[in-house]
Amino acid sequence: MHVSIPRAGGLAAIAAPVLMWSEFFTHALSRQGYNLLMRPFSDLATRGTPQANEFDLGFFVIPGLLTIVVGAGLWFARREGNLWKLGSLLIVVAGIFLFLTGVFQQDPRSVLAGVLHGTMSQTCFAIASVAPLVLFVGSTRHAHLGAPRRLWLTAGLAAVAIEGVGIAIRPLAHYPDGLFQRPFTVVLTVWFVGTGLWLLRLRHPEAVPARA
Repeated sequence: MHVSIPRAGGLAAIAAPVLMWSEFFTHALSRQGYNLLMRPFSDLATRGTPQANEFDLGFFVIPGLLTIVVGAGLWFARREGNLWKLGSLLIVVAGIFLFLTGVFQQDPRSVLAGVLHGTMSQTCFAIASVAPLVLFVGSTRHAHLGAPRRLWLTAGLAAVAIEGVGIAIRPLAHYPDGLFQRPFTVVLTVWFVGTGLWLLRLRHPEAVPARA
């Protein structure tokens, strides 16, 4: 069980960003007037727009479920301490909120739908930016694990920086959401692929008792 779940997590970690970027470019390039850099991803999933449900399913709902599998894979990958478990759990929670972002689609006829969609999305971003750093700290006692710790640190710092800058300047100036979402998603893509390859390379769970 400990071997199969990490492998499933590794496959899910690679599949999620591949599916998301494929959905994005397929729908964005076919949508007349859609700016690839400036417009938010959610515009392609807004109710009433062409193929909104298909994009919503492929960009939010299914990747959200895959992200939950990634978190489970990390949980069972190594018998680490509480911080490792917390980081894994944060990935699961980020997946839940990504899934809920798709469940609560934007709807131009409903203010509440827009608020719910935005809340789910921003919560997902916030959790996903912190999780790599928690995993990095949780793996410091066992550097021999071969985990991509530098990648987790770099991705975590970059994601937190992007999130922090976005929150800081939003009250001061209006900027297109796409300018925030694109680099953030690129950073998480690198994290997902690197983590997925590591999970796929694992052969046996670490035979070290869990420590706080």
